[in-house]
Amino acid sequence: MTPIAPKLYHTVRRYAGRLKAAHEEFRMAHFMYSLPEDLRKDIGWPDFNGGRCTRGR
Repeated sequence: MTPIAPKLYHTVRRYAGRLKAAHEEFRMAHFMYSLPEDLRKDIGWPDFNGGRCTRGR
């Protein structure tokens, strides 16, 4: 195995972890927005994404 292989493996694994986290965040937000508005307000879920841009990172 060449010395570059562990670095490549680590980089790919870190990227896959970020993709998984983004997917889980999207699924949670999709579920929360499917709830009625009054229930979301009781939970404290905002009506908007707070100006946060999650795309393109």
